[in-house]
Amino acid sequence: MLEKLALQKKFITNAQCAKAMEACREAKNIDLALKNYFEKENILTDKQMKQLLASYAALKTVKNNQVFGNCAVDLGHVTKEQFLGEMNRQTKKIAEKKQPELISKIWIQDRTLNQEQYQQIVQQLQGEQPAKGGAKPSKPVADPESPQTDHSLDREIDYGIHLKVDALGMAAFMRKTDTFIDTVSAEKIIEKLEDNGIISGLVDASEVEKFIDSSGFRTKPFRVARGTAPVKGKDARIEYFFETDYLKAGGIDEDGNIDFKERGPIPWVKKGSLLAKKVPMTDARNGKNIFDLELHVPPVADADLKHGTGVVPSSDGLKLYAEIAGTPTLDRSNKVQVNHAFTAPGDVDFETGHINYGGDIVIKGTLKSGFKAQGRVVRADTVDGGEIRASGDVTVLNGMIGGVVYARGNVNIKFIQNSTIYCLGNLTVDKEILDSRIMTSGAVFIKNGEIISSDITCNKGLFAKHLGTEKSAPNTITFGVDTFTDRELKNIHEQIVHTTDGQEYIHEKLESLSEELSRDTKDTLALVHEIDRARHENFLLSKSRGIPPPPESNPRYRLTAGCWCV
Repeated sequence: MLEKLALQKKFITNAQCAKAMEACREAKNIDLALKNYFEKENILTDKQMKQLLASYAALKTVKNNQVFGNCAVDLGHVTKEQFLGEMNRQTKKIAEKKQPELISKIWIQDRTLNQEQYQQIVQQLQGEQPAKGGAKPSKPVADPESPQTDHSLDREIDYGIHLKVDALGMAAFMRKTDTFIDTVSAEKIIEKLEDNGIISGLVDASEVEKFIDSSGFRTKPFRVARGTAPVKGKDARIEYFFETDYLKAGGIDEDGNIDFKERGPIPWVKKGSLLAKKVPMTDARNGKNIFDLELHVPPVADADLKHGTGVVPSSDGLKLYAEIAGTPTLDRSNKVQVNHAFTAPGDVDFETGHINYGGDIVIKGTLKSGFKAQGRVVRADTVDGGEIRASGDVTVLNGMIGGVVYARGNVNIKFIQNSTIYCLGNLTVDKEILDSRIMTSGAVFIKNGEIISSDITCNKGLFAKHLGTEKSAPNTITFGVDTFTDRELKNIHEQIVHTTDGQEYIHEKLESLSEELSRDTKDTLALVHEIDRARHENFLLSKSRGIPPPPESNPRYRLTAGCWCV
């Protein structure tokens, strides 16, 4: 494309174009090779080269805009009218001899596109399928705005000045040669630099005059121009201060085996707890090299801090706090909520694991066999072999088969079959109790059904229409006995005994350690005395023989900081 632009601007002839293409035929980057060829052969003036590269950059931007915009329209992220309107605005900028901008950057900044949509378009242009849910690709995405032009210069210009420019065109250095003309003016040098395309970031003329007047700068370079480096921005991010995905593969039991039913504790927060914090985005800033070409950096994306019920934002909107005590959750739209109760939307099985929660529990499915639900107030649709432990009431809407309930409140169940119920309050059953064992400190109420082949101990009475049948095994009913409270008192007594035994063990251990420390102290003191006595005897023996004793044998000396001192 570079040779076509040069022909169009009549900077080269057809013969020069053909010769240049032949010389650069094998190059991987034909445009970069052509630029270097034109400079090496001095085919173009510096001003022509500057104009050519500016036109080249503008056309590359237009081409990128066309590809990016068409892809955005195809994916349905923008309308065709939006795309054409932005292209018209960029065309007007070119007509005004201004560099066009990448529409990807514009659409990100004005939030026409979000970051997920931008990544989908980039992946599509790379020939990849967008990740599910618009997720970011795992590998870095190539920045379409990265500079491709080599701006390096290393040659002698007029007035005996050697000029050197780095590849990115971010700095220019001058050095005096043996042919330097010290009568040249600062304005002439600046004009010559501008002829070489260096027009941005130039030092003041007064600094150039210092360069001229100085006797140095023949080996040491003088920086005459410096570009503005681009600053990469950072996307906004959200930090969460609770387990957004608390489920683990499984827990480890006492024997070291993996328990796949134990999938981790359910998160619970106090009122006023910090739930999430937004780290604001850092704006990106484009740079500019000494040739006045803009150096682009990838655009950054903002992130919304969303919240629902049970959550209150801070005054600056950058933090979320729990308005109530309960379970924090993060839904699919990244909205943070806090609920009084923990809700299991389906069955409690291997997918959820045991539910152990300090608040209320709502199970909108079945508590499966082998799984436990432990909380304050527990409500379940059905219990099929599961176990419920509650510090408050328990409600099972559709009955229980082969389950266990331990509650320090009231229990309400539709029917009970082959199950065990322990409760401090009353037990209310809609239909029947079959082949089950009941122990309650309150009363048992069965509204419409029968009690068949069951063992019931209730402290405050039994209220039922039908008690047993002619063909079923007999029931065992015990009144006026508070078995539940007796069991609780027994457990409490056992805990007290266990705690007391632990305290006695710790006390005995402390006494043993104290005695052992006392013995060690006495042994240490005896050893110190023995060392001092041996040291003194050695001192006296050396003195009687007329031999200067070593410092360590003199009891008056002690080793301090590597020296023997009195």
